[in-house]
Amino acid sequence: MFILPQTFYSYIASYCLMNNHFHFQLRSSEVPISKLMALINKRYANYYNTKYRLTGHVFEKRFYDKRIDDKEGMLEVSRYIHLNPVEARMVKLAEYYPWSSYQYYKKDSTVPCFMNVNFLLDYYEGTPTQKREKYCSSVIFQ
Repeated sequence: MFILPQTFYSYIASYCLMNNHFHFQLRSSEVPISKLMALINKRYANYYNTKYRLTGHVFEKRFYDKRIDDKEGMLEVSRYIHLNPVEARMVKLAEYYPWSSYQYYKKDSTVPCFMNVNFLLDYYEGTPTQKREKYCSSVIFQ
């Protein structure tokens, strides 16, 4: 099983695992993103290479990062991440893709300890259910 250290968990706002890449929207005020990504890539490579009896890099390119400083940017990046499998024509709706965090925004269910959906939901007014509905209505493929 692929496990990250506890210090990382509270930072993931959205994610999507694709066939040949992944997207993370995360926040860190204590640890530089480059160190977190190095740790993630190293741990995953160790897991993957052990499982499939391989060696070397799993991902071809270095990660790309961009600082997001405002509400609009946070919501735009999350929307992009959740719509990635729809854009790739893997599913018709984001809610049909099981390897993304969209499911934790779509329905009120137990959120894994590595997620913090409130980073995004707190940008909306209303009850928790209303916030989820408002967020999900913004994640529509056009």
